[in-house]
Amino acid sequence: MSRCWYVTTDDSEARPVEVTEEILAEIGKVRDGASEFFVVEPEPNDDTDFIQASVWTEGVILRKSYVAEVRMPKDDGFSMWRLRTKRFEEIESAVEAYVAGDFEAGPRWVDVTDEMIGDD
Repeated sequence: MSRCWYVTTDDSEARPVEVTEEILAEIGKVRDGASEFFVVEPEPNDDTDFIQASVWTEGVILRKSYVAEVRMPKDDGFSMWRLRTKRFEEIESAVEAYVAGDFEAGPRWVDVTDEMIGDD
């Protein structure tokens, strides 16, 4: 049996999902306009380990844009990364890597750990 993940959207509470394709279908609701955000996490309401994304509407938007954040525990706390993009495929790839345990922040991801330390 595969690992269970919890997916939350603005129109649904955290629900368990085990198959990556199901996770991608759920997060696709943001791309398709059926939801404004999603959160994927190993436990419901886990504020230390998650990937989330939402529609981003700051400034002049010529087409739909998104902001994604990944927060992962470390020995001395956590690290948090942010990506702003117009390409939902970048978010899908990040979710797939996160679920597989292979997420690594690429050059377009911004380290926002220091910004988030005050939120703990």
